[in-house]
Amino acid sequence: MLLAIAGMVGTGKSTLTGALATRFGLQQAQESVDDDNPWLAAYYGDPDGMRRYALPLQLHFLATRFAALRRMRARGGGWVLDRTWYEDAEIFARGAFERGQMTGEEFDLYERLYGELLRSPAARAPALLVYLHAPLDEILARIARRGRDKERDTPADYWEELHARYERWIASFRRCPVLRVDVRDYDVVASPASLDTVVRLIRDRVAPRLPQHELWDG
Repeated sequence: MLLAIAGMVGTGKSTLTGALATRFGLQQAQESVDDDNPWLAAYYGDPDGMRRYALPLQLHFLATRFAALRRMRARGGGWVLDRTWYEDAEIFARGAFERGQMTGEEFDLYERLYGELLRSPAARAPALLVYLHAPLDEILARIARRGRDKERDTPADYWEELHARYERWIASFRRCPVLRVDVRDYDVVASPASLDTVVRLIRDRVAPRLPQHELWDG
């Protein structure tokens, strides 16, 4: 059984992934930091890097994601996943194409490979996709509070575009059931008990497939 946590930067996917894994006694798959990515430095550092390296960068992300999925399926059991392969392809790779960083032929090649990978056993759809959302001003405030250098230096119009892209994507998403959760309705760090709100919503949707006894820290 797989629960997937989706949402743009700043919505707290990683925090919720860890909290739900602990609460339900599931394994967790956090988004990879990807220190071994050979394309990332050139993509951001080369003057023409975004145009030259967008395709290999996105293919690297796709290959890494599906390798992780294959390992998860091989280990078996229940999992909570931080960010989905759907977002990799349908938001970030498509966004690179629409910004002119990939040609039509390059994006067609990417989509063909993505389509084939979707047919693999590793890409079986999640039991539920938990979509974390909030108004853009709330997300920008959260990004500012956590103060990561790369995020702090990112222009506001990039976040605005990404926020709009996520909302368009989820509005037409039909690959598995979706639970929309407003991140203002809970705070796992400041008020751990508020996680109960999210847990109840998830149990209402997939109760027969979750462990029947929840686990607690301590």
